[in-house]
Amino acid sequence: MQHISQEKPKQLLFSTIDSLFERKDEFLTNPQSDFTRTKKISFHQTILFPMLAGSDNAATELVNFFEEEKLPMPSAMVQRRSQVRSEAFKELFYSFSNAIPTPKKFQGYQIVACDGSRINLPYNPSDKDSFIKCIKGRKGINQVHLNALYDPLNDIFLDAELQSINQMNEKAAFTDFLDKYANDTAKRIFLADRGYVSYNIFAHAIHNKQMFLIRVPASFAEKICTDHKPWLADPFADETVTVHIGCSQKKEFSRLENYHPIHKSGRYDYCVSGKNDVDVLKFRVTNLPLCSFKSEDIKSLYALRWGEETAFRHLKYAGNMVYIHSLKKDFLIQEIYGKLTLYNFSSYIAQAAIKPENKKNKHKYNLNHTQAQKCCALFLLGTIKDVIKLISKYLVPIRPGRKFERILRRQSAHTLSYR
Repeated sequence: MQHISQEKPKQLLFSTIDSLFERKDEFLTNPQSDFTRTKKISFHQTILFPMLAGSDNAATELVNFFEEEKLPMPSAMVQRRSQVRSEAFKELFYSFSNAIPTPKKFQGYQIVACDGSRINLPYNPSDKDSFIKCIKGRKGINQVHLNALYDPLNDIFLDAELQSINQMNEKAAFTDFLDKYANDTAKRIFLADRGYVSYNIFAHAIHNKQMFLIRVPASFAEKICTDHKPWLADPFADETVTVHIGCSQKKEFSRLENYHPIHKSGRYDYCVSGKNDVDVLKFRVTNLPLCSFKSEDIKSLYALRWGEETAFRHLKYAGNMVYIHSLKKDFLIQEIYGKLTLYNFSSYIAQAAIKPENKKNKHKYNLNHTQAQKCCALFLLGTIKDVIKLISKYLVPIRPGRKFERILRRQSAHTLSYR
């Protein structure tokens, strides 16, 4: 792997922040007056604070962020953050992430996993979009749903979309992602679990000429293979299925191979309701070519998807996304996209810290994201100088085959508003 200087990611991040200020008409609430006078908090510091803020309240985090003689009050930071549109943090995430090299590929393809995770918000029953009642007899909670594309081989988040919990639709988010990358010539394979199974998602990927691998539940597989049920009895079957999709319930269409009419309440973007349109899809458990991707390759590919589950855990807890420093929705967006940027920044730097494989070593080593993100935050603040050396001390050995029981606990947001 090519050696990466620790200064290169830092310079890239800071130059990206500077470029946002150059486009202040797009990203400031009042570009004619905001950040025109010299104050304790600069535009640069306003962008960095939501990204680096940890698990303490806003006042304590400001003490860690600023020098004693330049320490502003929490209300001053709130005023500054109000002057920056949330779109600035989205643009920072996309611009910085797109500039990060992704050298690791699977047979020449970039692996892109799609999944979602819920983020707890401060209790606010008046917000009907985010308020839900989960347990009878208890007060409800507020949540948003984060949909994300993640590269498990290079350990970076590529894209993100927020949905309020009462308008959550993971399948719609996935089709939006597929359409967004439709005109991109890069070779990618999109991975998803069984929650994303739908004919509409298959169609978007196939019509956009994108490769995909999505796990299918047994009940859905039985519907797909209506004309080939013996295939399901063979655990090693690897066959191509032809499916006809339409909106008509007429008997003449039922003669088509594996014809599936879309219900009026369903969504299929390639057939018009009320018309006799028929769309044809051909795929295996994936649309990857059989000549290049055998059954063992399919298993190895799908196993990579689990990396996004781990990445969400690191993003929330190592990256302090569970600690909300404000009740405002725009500030929430600032913090979420800021934490996504910090995660990618630490992964970029860690490429130089991870030890190359050595036959003399008993184990392979992986990044300790908890320590890496904390070290990178201190590095951006100038507290530590050699961040790569520090991260290298906290690498953890990979022990294949270790399993732990997953413990589910009820959680709530850690509200850290300055009031």
